[in-house]
Amino acid sequence: MKTKIINYIIGSIFIIYYWICIQSSYLQIVFYKNGWYLGEWLINYQDGGFKRRGLFGTLFIFINELTKIPLQFIVFAFVSILYALFFSLLIQLFVQKKNTLLTISILLLPAGLGMILKDPTIIAKKEIFIFVLYLIYFLCLESKKVVKDLIVTFFIIAAILNHEAAFFYIPFVSFTYFVKDGSATSIKLKKILLYHLAPAVVVMLLLYKFGYSISTENSLLFLKNHGLDLVLKGIYGYDPQYNVLNFYKSHLYGYQTYLISLFFASLTFFIYCKFNKISISKRFLMIQFIFLIPLFYIAYDWGRWINIFFTLLTIFIAGERQLISTAKENMIAIALILFNSLWTMLLFTAGFITFPALDAFIKKLYYFFYFKIF
Repeated sequence: MKTKIINYIIGSIFIIYYWICIQSSYLQIVFYKNGWYLGEWLINYQDGGFKRRGLFGTLFIFINELTKIPLQFIVFAFVSILYALFFSLLIQLFVQKKNTLLTISILLLPAGLGMILKDPTIIAKKEIFIFVLYLIYFLCLESKKVVKDLIVTFFIIAAILNHEAAFFYIPFVSFTYFVKDGSATSIKLKKILLYHLAPAVVVMLLLYKFGYSISTENSLLFLKNHGLDLVLKGIYGYDPQYNVLNFYKSHLYGYQTYLISLFFASLTFFIYCKFNKISISKRFLMIQFIFLIPLFYIAYDWGRWINIFFTLLTIFIAGERQLISTAKENMIAIALILFNSLWTMLLFTAGFITFPALDAFIKKLYYFFYFKIF
């Protein structure tokens, strides 16, 4: 298939993704005033001091006090701008490449960007800020623009203060810099330590050592006094002492099926890289895996963390040269697109869902082996 047609399809996919993201963001933030979405964006320092995830909420509260614009519209406008920037930059990144059908198979992957189609509850979360920052940094390095180290440090700190999950994806930033920058290896390693890892670790220590609880006794009252009555408490009703291990035990089957989604997502990327002769450092993947272990232990949004990983990986491989596809590769790509359209990975508790008959068979097979072994 001609590159021009494929690029048109890719552009259309991103426009559809953008429309879904805006629509879902409006529903969760403005219409439903959902505390898991709007509430998380409004965590702030004014209602209880320095705390995790309070950076942007502090800014939004300040704007609200200054302009009297309702908080939900301030947050929705900000999220809409982030999504507009993200997808316009993605179009810029992909459309200038000689894409193939394999590229489309990556963009529709249910564990990556394609999760927008399969589980819209992934939308309007704080990781969109991480995606935008990484994409801008990637494009700067790709175009050989010099990015000052202190600027990188500043945005790493901002990303962590926005959501501490950003810390666990630092290897993506460091690896991208290591691969794209032409400096000597020793210099790059020194800069990664001084400007990436050290500031990130310091900020995380400050957050967890001196940071206050996300939700204080007067958080909901504080928001109400600023004109917002959350329909669903969301994050403000979350118990920080909640026993996550018991939650995993009670949803053991669902969480184990995330391994199936991981396998098929990894297989899709493996095929893409093999046909395009792209090599991704196994050392990087191992370091990134180690970084993510604590996140999967303490937070049960496994689909969210997997989605962030494969979305960042999609951006990274977009910068690699693609080879001209053959008829065989096009057939494999079509098979991948069709197969991946048959399964879904949800935000949490359900790692892999497919059409009912196969889903029931997998479940029966799982429990057969589970009770035979254990």
